[in-house]
Amino acid sequence: MTEPTARPDGYPGSPPARPAGPGASAGPTLGGLEVVEASVAFAGHRVVDRVSLAIRPGTILGLVGESGSGKTTLARAIVGSVALAGGSIRLDGSDLGRRRSSAERRAVQLVQQDPFASLNPLLTVGQVLDDLLREERLTSPTEPGGRRPRLARQQRAADLLALVGLPSDALGRYPREFSGGQRQLIAIARALAVQPRVLVADEPTSSLDVSVQRTVLDVIAGLGRGMQLATLLISHDLSVVHAVCDEVAVMRDGVLLELAPAGRFFRHPGHPYSRALLEAVPRLPGR
Repeated sequence: MTEPTARPDGYPGSPPARPAGPGASAGPTLGGLEVVEASVAFAGHRVVDRVSLAIRPGTILGLVGESGSGKTTLARAIVGSVALAGGSIRLDGSDLGRRRSSAERRAVQLVQQDPFASLNPLLTVGQVLDDLLREERLTSPTEPGGRRPRLARQQRAADLLALVGLPSDALGRYPREFSGGQRQLIAIARALAVQPRVLVADEPTSSLDVSVQRTVLDVIAGLGRGMQLATLLISHDLSVVHAVCDEVAVMRDGVLLELAPAGRFFRHPGHPYSRALLEAVPRLPGR
């Protein structure tokens, strides 16, 4: 598996940190994902309160905060499974409304903490990918070499597994035959099958052994940058965020407290709560 290219502290052209607080504006971006004053409410109670952030293509934003901070609810709003009570989600400048088209749903994909949530245990990996490719009509009868649609789907499925570092013979095996890390790689391949522009990874390594966490992170980071995806990585583990993210956002009680380039955040966090989070973990490289 190819090791992703190491990033500098802060990517070229990073905007300065925007003012913390619920009314901060994401501002204009050169394409990618924008969350503008987004709010989510359950039973009249706001669990996400006017959050704004932006993720450019080819970059990774790490979203951190304690349990109950609103991270996963915000992720669900971004992928369209939870309705907004206010604000908007924009992709390449276009508003993703309450009712998304199939193309808009494909454009924003979620990788969940538990890969079994997106893998049917009764189907082989090849069947899972083939069903998705057929349903979404993501291969054409006029594939190069004159391959028939089914053969084209099989080749596409093998190519997707190769992207995440898995052999083509995995297509004939069931999800239960793989380790947790391998299942997460399959889930990533499944998300990439629909050619998204945004990848939302919600605690993708929290249930994995430390020995395989880095492999999964390398795949997310390498493919996200190589395929120019706008990637949101949600994690409670600051060492995970430190390893791969370009920017860091901190949430607490549904409010965005801080948004800053990763290098600045880990050297000089601007909010007292951010400093408390960093002080609660072992010393990170470069700090």
